[in-house]
Amino acid sequence: MIKRYLFFCQLTLLPALAAQAQFTTGSEGFFVSQGTSVTIDSLTLIPSTGFLLSSQTLTISPTPLPGSPPGIARVYQFSTPVDFAGEAGFFYLPSELNGNTESSLQLAHGNTTFESVTGSTVDVTRHYISNTLPMTNFTSLTAAQDNALPVTLIGFEVKKVENMALLSWQTSGEQNSDYFEVQQSPNLKQWAALGKVSAAGESAERRDYSFRDPIRRSGMQYYRLKMVDSDGTYAYSMIRNIEMETGGTISAFPNPVVDKLVIGSQEALTSVKVTSLSGQVMLEVSKPQPGREFSMKQYPAGTYLVQVQTAAGKTQAIKIVKQ
Repeated sequence: MIKRYLFFCQLTLLPALAAQAQFTTGSEGFFVSQGTSVTIDSLTLIPSTGFLLSSQTLTISPTPLPGSPPGIARVYQFSTPVDFAGEAGFFYLPSELNGNTESSLQLAHGNTTFESVTGSTVDVTRHYISNTLPMTNFTSLTAAQDNALPVTLIGFEVKKVENMALLSWQTSGEQNSDYFEVQQSPNLKQWAALGKVSAAGESAERRDYSFRDPIRRSGMQYYRLKMVDSDGTYAYSMIRNIEMETGGTISAFPNPVVDKLVIGSQEALTSVKVTSLSGQVMLEVSKPQPGREFSMKQYPAGTYLVQVQTAAGKTQAIKIVKQ
């Protein structure tokens, strides 16, 4: 059974004035457990995973997202980003629609820039919009039509390929987009940038992107996209997670390989050596960085052994096929 809590903090909808603080938590925080429905001044959150609001202030601003038309004149803003997964929704006034077609609204979230969540449910009788979010990092929550958003992300997934993480995502529209920075975390707290993928800049068509994590990891892993615009502003995508096998920690991909071979490892490496099956040494490198690319383009087609030694003394031989 869903638990429900209502917090009446200057409750009821605000007039279109400057942003006003509606809810504040101290350093000890306010924990919302899984499946508990919390309503804070018309904003409803039902987390699928428990989350903590700590040292937070929630305000409601009438300043909409820019666009044509702009977003609605109701923007919920947390003082610092939150990681949230579950159902989110809120009530709004008809006077806050700001020229938008109510039935075409999509829930939108972000930090300095926003992305929409397709498939939002809009109750035009009660003037309520909601959607179920995957694990998402955001500061602000509002509603807008898709054409009001700088980047419309219509898909983002992570899957395993040879126990390596392959990320793919799609956009249906971009305005002034510069690049996507792929970030990874083992715990949803510390995030590391893995690399960048150039964006389209301006596009009204579907665009497909992909990125392969160069390091073979074990256990649960989390990934997100930092979507950076040409003016330096950015927004984070929803967070995707994937469970990786806990076996070996060293990999060589792609396999078969045509040109670039990547050695993935969770440990520092002492050496990498590529030999033919007859034992002829084709390549030998001392202390390469995990994730480094090696050119195999000049080698004849056939089968090779990649011998890897880590700084901890572990050795592993991987058979690869050069096409």
